[in-house]
Amino acid sequence: MKKIVFLMALYLTIAGCGAEEKTAPTERVTVQIEKRNNLAYVTGEQIPFTGVFEGYYRNGYKKAEIHFKQGKQEGTAKIWHENGQLSHETNFRNGKLDGLSTEWLKNGQKSRERFFNEGKLVATME
Repeated sequence: MKKIVFLMALYLTIAGCGAEEKTAPTERVTVQIEKRNNLAYVTGEQIPFTGVFEGYYRNGYKKAEIHFKQGKQEGTAKIWHENGQLSHETNFRNGKLDGLSTEWLKNGQKSRERFFNEGKLVATME
C-alpha cells in the first residue's frame, strides 16, 4: 500500500497536475517531484524533498496534498476525486503507512477504513 500511495503521488506529478492548475488568488509555487532511491526529490535537486506537494485538476479542485520529510511521506496524505470529494486520507510516519487510512466514493460515502502499524496492515473495515 505504501508503494501505491507513493506511486500515486509520483503519477500526479508526472501527469502534470501542477502544470494544469487553475490560477489561484495567491501565489503558488509548483514543483515536479521524482522518486530516486525510494525517496522523493524535486526534479534536478540532490537533497530529498521536505515540504507539501499539492496538485490540482484542470477544473481548479485540489487533486492531492502530500507531506514529505527528508524525501519520505510524513503525516497525512489526501487525494481528492475530480468532483472535489475526498477520495483517500492516509497517515504516514517515516515513509510507512501508520494509523488510519480511509477511502471514499465519488458521492462522498465512506467505502473502506484500514489500520496500519509501521507499514503493515493491522485491520480492515469495509
